[in-house]
Amino acid sequence: MYKASINAKAVFALIKSLGRNLAYEVVSNCGEPKDAFEKDGFLDKICGVINADLAKKAFDEADRDLIEYQRKDIALLCVADKEYPKYLKEIDEPPLLLYLKGKTELLNTKSVAVVGTRRPTRYGVKVAKDFTREFALSGLTVVSGMARGIDTIAHQTALEAEAPTIAVMGCGLDICYPAENRALKERIEKEGLAVSEYPLSERAQAFHFPERNRIISGLSLGVFIPEATLRSGSLITARLAVEQGRELFLVPGNINSPASEGCNEFLKEMPAALTTTPEDVLRCFGIEKKAKEENRKAVQIDAFETIIVELLHGGELHFEELLEKTNLAPSELTVYLMNLELNGVVEKLAGNFYALV
Repeated sequence: MYKASINAKAVFALIKSLGRNLAYEVVSNCGEPKDAFEKDGFLDKICGVINADLAKKAFDEADRDLIEYQRKDIALLCVADKEYPKYLKEIDEPPLLLYLKGKTELLNTKSVAVVGTRRPTRYGVKVAKDFTREFALSGLTVVSGMARGIDTIAHQTALEAEAPTIAVMGCGLDICYPAENRALKERIEKEGLAVSEYPLSERAQAFHFPERNRIISGLSLGVFIPEATLRSGSLITARLAVEQGRELFLVPGNINSPASEGCNEFLKEMPAALTTTPEDVLRCFGIEKKAKEENRKAVQIDAFETIIVELLHGGELHFEELLEKTNLAPSELTVYLMNLELNGVVEKLAGNFYALV
């Protein structure tokens, strides 16, 4: 875990005393934030901007408060520290201070953001899982915001692939939002990394999420959105990605589905962001897709199972649709589908739908 530098302590003290926005103003008045930090002179600069006694008192109190952070295994990283993520430092108004819990070395790995609607369709779930799995297997760190829906799926899929993932929180690291993701958050803190620019005890506020989104895109080489509504917060991340010079990857969807309206509309503005395969993303990053088939055992299937597989090549189908197309009895179809599931050929989705793995 990083030991808080003199600069991190000073900024922590400022934020605690003045709040994030005023702290940023103070640092800016000392010069450009990236240039204002000097190992021996930064505190003196601050004292020249605000009351010296207040600054020194806050700085002294910070040492005591930081003991609690250390006890909770939370590290502090200042924008002036050499370990600060280089991509994030490039954006406008990078966070002065990051609060971290987990594998801090992930901050400077090749990363891709995966974000999207909080209420994905089966199509969105499948696209999110398929693409995220490929990203994870290809060595990318998956970054998301741990919101309901696509964000949660992205983190879970990366962890299932035993790959790193970073959760950027819109609250203090001692708070879990949404509450139902507590187990996921705890697992990310052990196997990945949780990041926030908010101190302990700061609850999620509506304005925090656009602020958080700039960090999600800022940490990443690019942003991938499998499904988004017109009002989705992930479209804020998409625009931030463009402003930050990041790559943007959008998956087109059903023109009659509200869940795809956001991606479809954005693609009218940026047709070059059209993405239909994980290779589109990996190629852009100069990464070759890792072959997954070399360790997979050959699976023998009979004539009826072959028919089912051919039908599912056209996309997911409901159990009743498969009954109608195969003319099998329900009990027979159930057995064939179970065999295909056990052999890793077919997966059962929510709502009694089936799809090829």
